[in-house]
Amino acid sequence: MGLTQTSARWIAISSCSFLSMTAFAASPPPAPKPAPPASANAFGFTGPEAFPLDHSIASLCSADLDGDGLIDLVVANNENAKITLLMNRTGKPAVEKPAQGVKREVNELPPDARFKVESLASEKRISALIVADLNGDGLPDIAYVGEPKPIEFVIHFNQGKLAWSAPKRWRIDDAQLTGEGLVAGDLNGDGLMDVAILAENHIAVLTQNADHAFGEPEKIPFTGTVKSIDIRDLDGDGRQDLILLNSEGANPIRFRLQNKAGQLGPELHFSGLPIRGFHAEDLDGDGKSEVISIAMTSGRATVASLRSKPASPLTGDLGQGQFQVIPLAKTSKPRRGVVWADIDGDQLADLLVAQPETGQIALYRQEKDGGLNSVRTFPSLAGITEIAVSATTPGKSAEIFLLSPDERQIGITTLNAQGRIAFPTPLPFEGKPLALAVGSLKAGLGSTLAVIVDVDDRRELVLRGPDGKIKSQKLSAQFKTNPSGIQMIDVNQDGLMDIVVLIPYEKLKILVQVPGKDFEEVDLAAPGGGSERPWATAADVDGDGVPELLLAQKNFLRAVTLTKNAAGAWGLDVKDQINGASAESRIVGCASLRGTKGSSADSLFLMDAERKSLTLSERGSNGVWQITRNIPLPFSDFQELQSVGIAAARPNSIACLGSAGVGWLALSGSVWELSELDGYETPIKDGRLNDAICGDLNHDGRKDIIFLETQKNHIDIVSFSTSNRLVPGARWQVFEERTFRSRRSDGAEPREALVADLNGDGKNDLAIIVHDRVLVYLQQ
Repeated sequence: MGLTQTSARWIAISSCSFLSMTAFAASPPPAPKPAPPASANAFGFTGPEAFPLDHSIASLCSADLDGDGLIDLVVANNENAKITLLMNRTGKPAVEKPAQGVKREVNELPPDARFKVESLASEKRISALIVADLNGDGLPDIAYVGEPKPIEFVIHFNQGKLAWSAPKRWRIDDAQLTGEGLVAGDLNGDGLMDVAILAENHIAVLTQNADHAFGEPEKIPFTGTVKSIDIRDLDGDGRQDLILLNSEGANPIRFRLQNKAGQLGPELHFSGLPIRGFHAEDLDGDGKSEVISIAMTSGRATVASLRSKPASPLTGDLGQGQFQVIPLAKTSKPRRGVVWADIDGDQLADLLVAQPETGQIALYRQEKDGGLNSVRTFPSLAGITEIAVSATTPGKSAEIFLLSPDERQIGITTLNAQGRIAFPTPLPFEGKPLALAVGSLKAGLGSTLAVIVDVDDRRELVLRGPDGKIKSQKLSAQFKTNPSGIQMIDVNQDGLMDIVVLIPYEKLKILVQVPGKDFEEVDLAAPGGGSERPWATAADVDGDGVPELLLAQKNFLRAVTLTKNAAGAWGLDVKDQINGASAESRIVGCASLRGTKGSSADSLFLMDAERKSLTLSERGSNGVWQITRNIPLPFSDFQELQSVGIAAARPNSIACLGSAGVGWLALSGSVWELSELDGYETPIKDGRLNDAICGDLNHDGRKDIIFLETQKNHIDIVSFSTSNRLVPGARWQVFEERTFRSRRSDGAEPREALVADLNGDGKNDLAIIVHDRVLVYLQQ
């Protein structure tokens, strides 16, 4: 016979009563309390029906596993190294009763229970589990991540009639063992389900191919720390996007939106308070997921939506546009080559990034709309620390110069007609290269490569001219320390490029260009003294059309020119000083931009590593430099700034370059923001909202929010109205807290929940995990 009211009552009450008789031997959980009846808010439930299993159950999922039209439940059961399947038997005859005189096990379900317990061996301590169709056959498969080591991602493919394939395994050694580190979704827009697994320094993505099989995982890096991931359509374009969360971070939420080419875009970081709960789901059926978050300290819940707005005014004709970051694969090297440059002659800057450990170079080509093509990697030199690119003309590929201290050489390469960067050809000169720069030594001439090399412990300057010819010049025998970098800058403003050599803790070395002769070697103390990581750039600070040399000294920059006094001695003349935002500022980079209204001088953007911000400084009408705006950065692990054109040949953005990521701030266009729609604070006295799920529990066609309140152990249901307001619905205490000797579960309860139709009546029901059992509340 089918499920009866008597058997349901036994499941909900009798099993707990039986356990209570053995409280001192193995303490039972408190008995579950009934849900409230239907009321004016249209929420009403029967039950709960209780299905005791084990204390370690987790990762509650639902699907029709056997194709009978009924939704089954799945949980990981780590106490018994298996996956427990609760097979739905609503309306089916009771299973065979045990023989007379045979006692039922403590947690054994009666023969007429709604679910029959089946299991699937895992032999793993499962940290995360999902149920999804992972091979396109219409059947839900079971996949999980677990230990002991080696940590593996495992799929059991559903073969129908509750038969399962042998486990298919992928080794993910550094996978994070978190319940929110495994998700499935279409991450490339091909209509097939992919899988994403959160690892320590990357996300391992297994892409389903046309044959419905998975290859080896692709490693997608991320910046900073990520503790959980999800896949949802956040902007309503019909494509699924990637969500990355670090609940305790100052900017806990970030997105990577999938573009029309099926590629994940850069990281978009959103500032906010640390959060204790997060969920994204389409509440109103418009195809775009809303974002639900619960503040860490206050416990206030908010619902927000991703929206685009115009950039806010910054200065002149500049706006504070979108800041976005391309994360780079982690490297243990202290430096890696990174540069924006037009390498294909289309007048748009492309991004080149060295992969030092793997001996590769990565190319992101810019499209006309400012988007970047999916990354392509090519074999190259190992341990590349610097990349320089020659100037190019329309339709002609640029020369790319790569410095590899590991291989003691500089290689030259170009992008060929097939869109491939050829393996670099070593340049023929003696010695070990230490630093390089590329530029035109005189206006109208082609690009020259300048290199400082070590030849038998003696420094030399090597020049490769536009004609490819190489010549060298010995430098001072006292020049022993390795330079940290060199720059081509017209320091004495005579129209000829000089070479600035930056040496840690030592004087500034300037190689002054002398027409028809060797460079004159000049050593001068930098204003403010030497530093551990010297750097320099150039910008026009006085509006005369000629750039000055900018030298950093902790919290300010000094603009200097090289001049000769009456005695013919060289000296540095300080023309101006540009201060950071505060005495604690630490300026590590500067980029200039021409074109703001009402100013003939460049606008300067300073990278303040201490304050984690970009500082915009401009020269006022009185000639004094002043700070116009401080722009906080959600990610600031950068060492260099560069002005770059995005969807334009002329620079219109500020690029931030670092070993962990490459970011850029657009100075026009639109900006994504998480716009708060409404907030909610639980009326439960001393209540603590800990997490949330969503589902339509009042049959009105809109999804409701089910909050898990864990201080007083409540379910708190809130409706999302047509006016985007959170309206309190039903709430009830799942169980009454009592003190038990030797209780096994002291964690947050209820700890998991899901919404699904569990009795086949067309209405969604609620299932939750509490202590050692699954509780089911059927919608009236």
